[in-house]
Amino acid sequence: MYARENMIRDTTMQTEYCELCGAALAKPGKLVQIEGAKPMRVCDKCAKLGTEVQAPRAPVQSFGRAVITSKPMIKGGQQPMRKRDMFDYLEGDIVEDYPQRITTARLGKGFTQKDLAFVLKMQEGDIKKFERGDRMPTEAECRKLEAELGIVLIDKVDGEEKITAGGVAATTLGDVLQVKRK
Repeated sequence: MYARENMIRDTTMQTEYCELCGAALAKPGKLVQIEGAKPMRVCDKCAKLGTEVQAPRAPVQSFGRAVITSKPMIKGGQQPMRKRDMFDYLEGDIVEDYPQRITTARLGKGFTQKDLAFVLKMQEGDIKKFERGDRMPTEAECRKLEAELGIVLIDKVDGEEKITAGGVAATTLGDVLQVKRK
């Protein structure tokens, strides 16, 4: 009976080792992330080399359904692409001096900021931010401003510089380097 208890105790107590240096852990190791690698169980000595993190929790049950706690994965196990912002949709670049152009054209037409906002069905605060340069107008706002004030806010990309579906307009590293093959 005594031998059987020792055998059960020996199989349930497995020695853990530091995943970094391989030293046996006398107590439960710390979960540490080092240089952006996935978290590892390490000894106290190796724990100083990284940042201690918490162990991931199991999904919490809520109203009979599991709550998803991690980011969704797309096909192939990759993380989803970043969310697109307004600059991805612009067909050209907004001119650098857009605040001066908007202010000059508005004053030339005899509008106050409040009048221009009313005509364009926008907020007066947005017009003020455009003229101070605190906020860039969206493409739709640029079109409204261009139509009402008769100015150009978006520089169109020339036909030669446009990116085509199959090619890239800019010079790449492969265009510059010559690869030496053995």
